Amino acid sequence: MSTPLQPSDEQAKVITGCLMLLSIIALAFVFYITKAVLIPFVIAIFIVTIFTPLVDLLVLKWKMPHIVAISATLLLVLSIGFLICLTLIYSTQQVIAKAETQYSEKLGIFIQSMFETVKEVESPQQKTDTEAIESAAPEISTPQTAPASDTQPVEAKKPETGWFGKMGINLNVLQDQITDYMKNALRTIAIGTMQTALNFTTTSFFVAIFVIFLLAGRNPEAVVQNVIYREIEQKIRSYISTKLIISLITSVLVGVTLSLFGLELALVFAILTFLLNFIPSIGSIIATLLPIPVAFAQFSDSPWTIAAVILIPGGIQMVIGNAIEPKIMGEGLQLHPVTVLLALSFWTLLWGPIGAILAVPITAAIRIVLMRFESGQTAGNLLAGILPGESTSVA
Repeated sequence: MSTPLQPSDEQAKVITGCLMLLSIIALAFVFYITKAVLIPFVIAIFIVTIFTPLVDLLVLKWKMPHIVAISATLLLVLSIGFLICLTLIYSTQQVIAKAETQYSEKLGIFIQSMFETVKEVESPQQKTDTEAIESAAPEISTPQTAPASDTQPVEAKKPETGWFGKMGINLNVLQDQITDYMKNALRTIAIGTMQTALNFTTTSFFVAIFVIFLLAGRNPEAVVQNVIYREIEQKIRSYISTKLIISLITSVLVGVTLSLFGLELALVFAILTFLLNFIPSIGSIIATLLPIPVAFAQFSDSPWTIAAVILIPGGIQMVIGNAIEPKIMGEGLQLHPVTVLLALSFWTLLWGPIGAILAVPITAAIRIVLMRFESGQTAGNLLAGILPGESTSVA
């Protein structure tokens, strides 16, 4: 009598791991194909997560009718979203108007002055020969008689070829090419900004629809009894709320600093700082470097101002991100830094910048769900940086 072959425990773990890997690949493909719908849906979930305490307060404590509580919360959400859209449209108009006219002209002047400096350094021999001729002019003007036999024809020295000339580079042609490239780059940035604003407006419309249905279908009494959903909601809400406050403070400080220096588009950079601070680690670096082209175009004659515009907001980002935020966050979402980096790369690859913003809360929600099942606790502990051999388990 033959007995069926049973896999060992280690073989079962390998099979389970392979199946999980295949499942992740299949889900990633589905997420990528359906991102036009899933991105607004996930954003709507996180927005509803932030504002659901207001619904619970109105329904459970103040005993208001469900439809009235939902309508009041929905009105507040839509009003905030409308203000954000108006601010984004105004900022986009500023970028387009200044990029096509003012910054294009200033950038051309800056490039021209830079190449003039290079040309002066490139051909110092010509300047030296000219000064030598001018200094010798008085001696030539004094009448002196010399024997005819001593007079010899003086050969003119050819100017030495500079480094760029030896490399076969024509500085005038290079200047024209760089000027045209930078002007085209500014035009491309303006067009890209307009397209981003239009995409944001379209996405906001779908987000508003999902928010309406999610709030309308919410039952506060049922949510209170659901342990897993309540834990996910509380942790995600705590993270997003803390991030919102910290990002708002950072953006206000950066915007005020840039305004004090007189940097144009300071409001635009403040808004971008607010959004980019939701991207862990990389976002603050990008927000610090974004004003550099505008600073060079506007303060081309003041290097110290350019340095201050870059270094002071960078210092604000560093102090808040490395000193203040970790203390406020506490344990946070209990994700290992490597997990955050991998999640950031994975979701950015799938959904672009929006995926980078949503990477951390999505990964934290996945970990909370995994920790509620015995078969998923190993994966959940790995996301927290706990190896299988360690006995400590983070809930």
